Amino acid sequence: MRMMSRVVLAALALALVATSALAAWPERPIKVLIGYAPGGSTDLVARLLSAKLSEKLGQPVVIENKPGSAGDFAAELMLRAPADGYTLLMTTVAVHAINPGLMKQKFHPLDDFTPIALVCSYPMIMIGSPQTTFKTLSDLKDLSSKAPTFYSSSGVGSPGHLAGELLVKGLNANITHVPYKGGAPSVLAIMSGEAQVNFATLPAVVPQIRGGKVRAIGLASKERKPVVPDVPTMAELGLADFDVGTWTGLVGPKGMPADVVHKINAAVSEVVNDIAVKKRLVDEGAEIRLMTPAEFGAFMRQENARWVKVVKDAGITTE
Repeated sequence: MRMMSRVVLAALALALVATSALAAWPERPIKVLIGYAPGGSTDLVARLLSAKLSEKLGQPVVIENKPGSAGDFAAELMLRAPADGYTLLMTTVAVHAINPGLMKQKFHPLDDFTPIALVCSYPMIMIGSPQTTFKTLSDLKDLSSKAPTFYSSSGVGSPGHLAGELLVKGLNANITHVPYKGGAPSVLAIMSGEAQVNFATLPAVVPQIRGGKVRAIGLASKERKPVVPDVPTMAELGLADFDVGTWTGLVGPKGMPADVVHKINAAVSEVVNDIAVKKRLVDEGAEIRLMTPAEFGAFMRQENARWVKVVKDAGITTE
């Protein structure tokens, strides 16, 4: 009987210690990895949220850019960390839904992750170099038949790569893919004339469009967007059902404590609902997409099924 009592007391003590540890989380800085170079949409969203998340959680939220393999490199690094909530990934559709259809990943795109909080989504927009003059898709096809023509992207397997390949196949045009390590350098290639076409995330290029540094050609969405009201959709330009976008959300390694997951989710929701943060996101073309962790997990699975099929059906490869 005494032995049984000791076992029960020991179990209760362990439970109290675990509860206390969770209640104390976070006790040190939280690292958020980003699989792209600074200046892209994922980076911009993460940095917009990080300061206020630090205030809500009571510890610094530190952003680290680890570009490579369309986000997979950062995911690999994060998955090596303990599932304690101190190393997270600001992820995108590429890691969980596009890359699985394009390449053999070193992890399972769904089962190896803990969904925490979806933040927002945004459409891709086709931009042209200021050194070019094409305004229609037929103009672009004509250009590609007369001179070497390149489309830049934030990397193999990125939404920009997917959109670019769908464009090439839809036009049957000779346009060569040039991948960069992030959205910002791929847009710089357009500004400099190194590449002629790019599909960028809308929030990342609104300032450049307004400043005349790149030319807005068409939105890869079902409808026009208020932030760029004069830009037609790709369907209006002649390519039907051309709807390619991306999203940004926080994930961790599988097995994270539920209390920590819900604490982060609640903090993200509060920060995104902050008037100034929400206005900044919406003004730059993002759509707020807050969800519970369970809803985010279901959404990731839906996205995986959708985009893996699109990649396979279109015959898109990493070559």
